[in-house]
Amino acid sequence: AAVHRISLGASNNDVAIPLTGVKEASALDFDVSDNRIYWTDISLKTISRAFMNGSGLEHVIEFGLDYPEGMAVDWMGKNLYWADTGTNRIEVARLDGLFRQVLVWKDLDNPRSLALDPSKGYMYWTEWGGKPKIVRAYMDGTNSIMLVDKVGRANDLTIDYKDQRLYWTDLDTSMIESSNMLGQEREIIADDLPHPFGLTQYSDFIYWTDWNLHSIERADKTNGRNRTIIQNRLDFVMDILVFHSSRQDGFNECAQNNGHCGQLCLAIPNGYRCGCASHYTLDPKTRNCSCMYFLQLSKYFQFSTNPNLVFSE
Repeated sequence: AAVHRISLGASNNDVAIPLTGVKEASALDFDVSDNRIYWTDISLKTISRAFMNGSGLEHVIEFGLDYPEGMAVDWMGKNLYWADTGTNRIEVARLDGLFRQVLVWKDLDNPRSLALDPSKGYMYWTEWGGKPKIVRAYMDGTNSIMLVDKVGRANDLTIDYKDQRLYWTDLDTSMIESSNMLGQEREIIADDLPHPFGLTQYSDFIYWTDWNLHSIERADKTNGRNRTIIQNRLDFVMDILVFHSSRQDGFNECAQNNGHCGQLCLAIPNGYRCGCASHYTLDPKTRNCSCMYFLQLSKYFQFSTNPNLVFSE
């Protein structure tokens, strides 16, 4: 298993990024501001990062993962979001792995692919369970709504930020589809594909991997025409992305001083919410976080002789 880089210039040269210890990389994303790439490893059950030259490799999430197949970088709030099919959770932490919090767990059924629109405050994900669907929620995990049903196993959900469209590959119909950001105006972009899997969008094109053709292809993002093979003789490419600053434009309130939040700054439409790591609680006035257990213990020591009160709240 390896992570490769291909120039989209004339040469299309394929270079392996020298990362040690990669077993089965699944989801990929990047933070262009510090030239780092992030990936999940479903064999090691880790989320890792390194600089694009392969240096500085570190595991940012090492525990409590089962099958982390979806992951996305919030480049404005400097947060890392991931979807775990095994634990049926969507979680968030800072990019260095600190202040981890579970955002979504109720009614999740095999969450798979994850995409973020931090300038608008929305996150999107696909579910592969009994009733496959595409869902939208605020980036703090609240206000989830189903956008698309009548869909197969939707993979590699991708946002065209400029034209405000969603794209995905459907593993059951072998199609690439698109909709607006409300799940409406659905269009089939390409439907004569053997086994499309990974997908990304850049400029006027979509790029996808095909497991049967062992290839990376590109085509016009609006109609699927002008198909071009970028690279072939590739085995089972799990994910694909275009590392370019135009994919990480924009601004929100979390991009400045972390929204003055002590731990997590989570974007929501027209604003943000400060969040805390699991087992910590937020002080709305200071926007700082403190450990609930410590607060309860200090209450107990000051006011109570009954140890049952320690855990009564």
